[in-house]
Amino acid sequence: MPHTTLIVAALCMQSGNLVDNGSFTDTLLHWTVDGDAVVSNRGYDGSAGLTLVPAPGVTAQAVQRIEGLQPQQRYTVMAKMRTSNRLCPPILAVRNGAQIDKACGYTSIEEEGRWVEERFEFFTDADSTAVDLVLQAWKTDEDAVVDIDEVRLRLGRQPAPAPEPWQEPFAGPPSVTVQPRPGDELVGNGAFTGVTASPWVPGIGAEVLDTDAGSAMRLTSSEDTSRARQAIDLALAPNTSYRLSASAKVDPGVIASMYLVGSGDFIATTPVDSTDWTSVQLEFTTGDAWVSNLRLTIENWKNQPGSAWFTDLSMTASGEEWSPTTDRTPQPTAGFVETFQDGRLDRERWLISSKSWGGDNGGVSPLNCSFVHDTDNGIPITALRLQANGDLYQGPIEHEGRRTRVGAAIATRQYYASGRYEVRARVAPELGVVTAFWPFHYIDYYPGEDGHWHEPNPRRNTEIDWEFPTDLRGNEVEAEAAGLDPYEISFTNARSNSWGGQFGGEGGEHKGRRILRNAYGDIVDIAQDSRDGIYHDYAIEWHSGSDLGDNGDTRDEPGCVRWYFDDVLIDELYDVEFGQGNVPFRAARFWIGAWFPASGYLGETGWGGTPSFDETELLIASVSITPFDEPRDEWVPETVPNLAWATPDQYPEPLIAPPCPADLDGSGRVDVPDLLAVLAWWNSTNPNADIDGDGYVDTGDLLRVIGDWGPCPDR
Repeated sequence: MPHTTLIVAALCMQSGNLVDNGSFTDTLLHWTVDGDAVVSNRGYDGSAGLTLVPAPGVTAQAVQRIEGLQPQQRYTVMAKMRTSNRLCPPILAVRNGAQIDKACGYTSIEEEGRWVEERFEFFTDADSTAVDLVLQAWKTDEDAVVDIDEVRLRLGRQPAPAPEPWQEPFAGPPSVTVQPRPGDELVGNGAFTGVTASPWVPGIGAEVLDTDAGSAMRLTSSEDTSRARQAIDLALAPNTSYRLSASAKVDPGVIASMYLVGSGDFIATTPVDSTDWTSVQLEFTTGDAWVSNLRLTIENWKNQPGSAWFTDLSMTASGEEWSPTTDRTPQPTAGFVETFQDGRLDRERWLISSKSWGGDNGGVSPLNCSFVHDTDNGIPITALRLQANGDLYQGPIEHEGRRTRVGAAIATRQYYASGRYEVRARVAPELGVVTAFWPFHYIDYYPGEDGHWHEPNPRRNTEIDWEFPTDLRGNEVEAEAAGLDPYEISFTNARSNSWGGQFGGEGGEHKGRRILRNAYGDIVDIAQDSRDGIYHDYAIEWHSGSDLGDNGDTRDEPGCVRWYFDDVLIDELYDVEFGQGNVPFRAARFWIGAWFPASGYLGETGWGGTPSFDETELLIASVSITPFDEPRDEWVPETVPNLAWATPDQYPEPLIAPPCPADLDGSGRVDVPDLLAVLAWWNSTNPNADIDGDGYVDTGDLLRVIGDWGPCPDR
């Protein structure tokens, strides 16, 4: 029999369950147990099953070594699981043979005491033919009983399971709001159709029922108020009129309400008191400010004698609203070069973040974004200034309820995949605040999506980081060879991280810790250079590669990520040829920021150090993105792409251009150095020497220097 036929035959033999006695009908045959692990009649559907009872300091577990697996294959492990105490969740794991050891162990409040299906996928390595399958109830002081049944391991990707009898239909992801056109509907699922009420969030006594007016939300009053809400995930334009309408009725004696609230104490409300189906109209006009953080609520107040009914809610767009996202599914986009020379941040190109992450900090604030005049190699430029406020800051800027540890960050409005990402910048030169450049995209898969069942953690990250400063833990050999203390947080060092986004959560990422060197091999302190006014180029070169179309399992051209400092290669990561690696492939927004890691680190406030300063700044001279458009690039929506971005009225004021554009060296005079600068950049596209703005440094710019020769005029 040919070799390929043997392989096919072996794979066919593995199409069934590879776990011996996975339903425990033969007591504990084929299982090795520790702790209180017995077969009982507490199994799924009242059958035989495994019961694990943990104790203080004692883990109850059963382990089976699964032999005869095929190398470099995808497998799915599945089990029915239940716990009497969600603080002691059942654990399903594979170890000792998988490409990546994995485990799932989480129980939500509503799952406590109920059977659920747990499953995930894993890959075998090139020389792997066996794994340990582990069922556990981890040691605890809590009282808990864990039951496990129907343990299965099958070759390949398996269809998603159906909900358990006690579960509602599995929810899908939230809808994504995009930049609307005139007449677009702003209310999601206003007629309450579909498997779930999403994006509505029903409260106590709220349920969708069929009525003579079609599907409707019934709100039943009790000792608690009954309501249903949804977020309208955009900002309403200033000084614009809107009409929110619904079809509604109430039981006799009930007065219900429909209202919309938003930022700046905005509220628009109307009562509902008709006992017959009637059209309810709520008309309002916004004020002088953009209205964001919108929440639409239908409500039946507590202690009323009956129910209220709503359907066909609607509010249409004027077309002037603002949403950070333009497409429900990101679209391939041409790259760009941004120099900020017009002194403004183009909202069609850039978003300003107001998020928080990284522990005990105030996040990033739009108020910390501005523009300044600066010089780069003697040539005047306009730079984007991202301010960071340390522990000694006493100024007026406040975010997330605090004034200290507040940074700033921007991100591209559009998404980009494989490509070269380059930033020319002066880093924020104080310990405690981290300068970072990173593509970022995430998905939280919902149970109604197949991807939810592929990994123990439903989150998938795309992230590639350039971050400064850091220590060199994990790269002690290079540090000591260079005479550096690997435990010292320093601006001679950088973090070069990458999350591939194929498997869930953090912990499997490439964690680069590298020394920054120039073209001569000398170590560079970028904080000191920043204080001296020196800009550097920081680049990420991201190749997603290509695969054979088998769910991304096999790469025919493995991708890679390279990190460059002034065109010097500092770090590189190559993808695996099979299975799950850390080279991303999903298109992402590109972020630039100064932020505060503040969750504790070796006696410091965070891994970037302790921010013992008042304020500092990250200055950005230019940004460029050059797409590679590689085959493995994937364009999929983020789960919540519109969260915590500035509205248009929160963008920084444009910076007035200096009055003497031919004064290239900023000396206050147009003279010989400016003439030499034009000649040095002759026939180039350098925007800082292109005085007349025609795209080239040529005769027109030379004539401007000659024409403006002498002292610059006053402003």
